[in-house]
Amino acid sequence: MQRNDRSSNFELMRIFAMLLIITYHYALFSNFRFSVSDMSVNRLFYQSMLLDGKTGVNLFVMLSGYFMVRSEGVRTSKVLQLWGQAFFWIIGIWLVFHKRINGFGGMIQDTFRGKLFFLSSGVQWFISTYLVMYLLSPYLNRMLLALSRTSFRRMLVLTGIFWCLIPTLSWIPGMVETEFQGSDLAFFLYLYCVGAYLRVYHEEPGRSPRFWFLSAAGIFAICMAVIVAVDLWSMKSMSKLKLLDYLFNYQNHVLILLMSLFLFLGFKELKIRNNRVINLISSLTFGIYLIHDNWQIRRYLWNNIIKGNSYQYSNWFIPVSAGVVLAVFCVCGLLELIRKLTAEKIWMKAAEPLSERIDILIDRLLP
Repeated sequence: MQRNDRSSNFELMRIFAMLLIITYHYALFSNFRFSVSDMSVNRLFYQSMLLDGKTGVNLFVMLSGYFMVRSEGVRTSKVLQLWGQAFFWIIGIWLVFHKRINGFGGMIQDTFRGKLFFLSSGVQWFISTYLVMYLLSPYLNRMLLALSRTSFRRMLVLTGIFWCLIPTLSWIPGMVETEFQGSDLAFFLYLYCVGAYLRVYHEEPGRSPRFWFLSAAGIFAICMAVIVAVDLWSMKSMSKLKLLDYLFNYQNHVLILLMSLFLFLGFKELKIRNNRVINLISSLTFGIYLIHDNWQIRRYLWNNIIKGNSYQYSNWFIPVSAGVVLAVFCVCGLLELIRKLTAEKIWMKAAEPLSERIDILIDRLLP
């Protein structure tokens, strides 16, 4: 997954994005049970963690558009590499945990056939959506590169209104009622276009990284202010609210999109020389995601192994949470590094010639 031509500032962004995603999953799946009337620092910190995950996902997808917009074709070997990586962790985790966790059977994705065809089972939503986006990227690139700067910008604004602004307003009680919110794939394509625009038309030196990071911090502060206001309101009229702790749990929320954009621009403007350590850790991030967010163990990880909710009323909640996130990142990263040095090399020896045969077959069937 690593690109040798990527600067380490972008690789650092991938690491940061994965830490945000782990933080979000820790908050989402640890069964925290804060009272609605609890206005403690711990609850506000918990709510702040719920802002992180979708921001991290947005950064990953925008980064794909930024680097892939000038590519002209799909590499079958990359598709097989991604599939092999995901399949390895699905099978590996099942072999280790299937006798320890109840509920490994009963659904199509819990059978071997379901694991073999995991892309269509609906549980690995990110990799499924990402692969479809990757397969469509050469055709999307041709259309995007044919647009003028003005047309490109107008297209982003128009689609942003329908896929971001209107859905955001619809989450406010009494504002707008709409069912037109796109889909994961549609919004991935939108984020891809945003990243592509930043590569094609935003390459000139811009503002300092500090400006963009402070702008992202400002958006974060606005989100937290809204959350506090909702908390205070919920004490009086909870039944009138559609959302509480998960107010910003949508990657196409306007404020989440803006925070993602400002963070992206901040990392983009960072001046970091090529760093082998950063690049190596960055190359492990997708594997870290596949391990810690495997649908069959994620609740077991956070509730039986980590037991993070046992600290929710402790004075140590914030440092413990930070330590947990770093520990999960490091342990999963080490496991992924071992896989890359062993199983991936074996798999790619078979995948490379197989990809060539698939390419030949596609050329024959679709000349």
